Amino acid sequence: MYLSHLATLDRDAAILPENVRKGLDFLARTDIASLPAGRVDIEGDSIFALIQDYDTAPKAEKRPESHARYMDIQYVFAGREVIGYAPLATEHTVEEDLFEGRDVRFYSNVTDETDLLMGPGAYALFYPTDIHRPGCAAETAGKVRKVVVKVLL
Repeated sequence: MYLSHLATLDRDAAILPENVRKGLDFLARTDIASLPAGRVDIEGDSIFALIQDYDTAPKAEKRPESHARYMDIQYVFAGREVIGYAPLATEHTVEEDLFEGRDVRFYSNVTDETDLLMGPGAYALFYPTDIHRPGCAAETAGKVRKVVVKVLL
């Protein structure tokens, strides 16, 4: 997991792989406000963005997840949300395994979860070794416009 802000992309780019930089460049150079919700191809199925508009919800109502083939760049364009994070290094209770078809596994029990407060401009990289629980309310529920860039590993 890596947490940063789009304002520091020039500094961050030096330590990030090229495919991740392409996803972040898309975020930095695109008018996110003008895009409709849905998928935007950057490099076909190798790198694409999912534009999302939603209301955050209490953490207990959100399911922790991980991926096997793609990493997530989760970028908050507008609003505030909490994303729970836990390393996949310890045992966690799998609730639903959809790795084969949708590249996602959901968990019903996650230990040692840390909350990341994400405001406008913040982004987090979640690798297949990371569990994340997006869409959680910060202080209270609120509207969020977020972009999840999927990067094939």
